[in-house]
Amino acid sequence: MKVLYGVEANYIVEEVPEFMDFIKKETEFFDFQKCLFLYENKDQAELAKSLLVESDLFEGTSLLYYIMNGEKGETFDDFGLKSAKGYYLYSELLCAFFITGGAAEAIRMAEYQFQEHLVFTAKDVNAGQIYFSELHLQDLIKGIAKAYDIQVSFLDLDK
Repeated sequence: MKVLYGVEANYIVEEVPEFMDFIKKETEFFDFQKCLFLYENKDQAELAKSLLVESDLFEGTSLLYYIMNGEKGETFDDFGLKSAKGYYLYSELLCAFFITGGAAEAIRMAEYQFQEHLVFTAKDVNAGQIYFSELHLQDLIKGIAKAYDIQVSFLDLDK
């Protein structure tokens, strides 16, 4: 999981190829999806923001998590984007957790119940599966874990 800086442009940017060429020339973006320029480097994101502000095309900024492999939940499109490079999740809207303990059958049943509340499941080689749910559902996730007597640990996505 990698943090990217998103700089959103007005939809008009896609209709002005000259401006797209200008942004490509002046900044080093990682990807572009649906009027959103994605940057690995915060300074490049700031430069893009200033260029968009100057051109009156700036809409907003976001932190996103870039994940190469995973499975979309039913509400994924409300909280993320998919591209040929992978998946992008809006960090400020989500909580992330993983299962740290419990009986195998209880874990399986809890995972089954979690499914209806998941936005995305990341498949990480080192950490196993990382589950993403809407931020306001964090207490519900804890309740499901408690009901099945399993342990979950939430990631601090602000770091």
